[in-house]
Amino acid sequence: MVNYLFSKLKSSYLERFIRSEDGAVTVEFVALTAAVVLIGAAAASSLTGRVNAAITGIGI
Repeated sequence: MVNYLFSKLKSSYLERFIRSEDGAVTVEFVALTAAVVLIGAAAASSLTGRVNAAITGIGI
């Protein structure tokens, strides 16, 4: 009896999980956020050397 109830509970949970798209949407937002952060870090890293060189050239 317990095994039957557990299998029913497990199957209904799996069915809801498979049909639900909330997890997929969350993963997409995490991936997009990570991409934006990486692009921002790359841009900041790229510009740091140029800004330092420009400030040194100006003599500030």
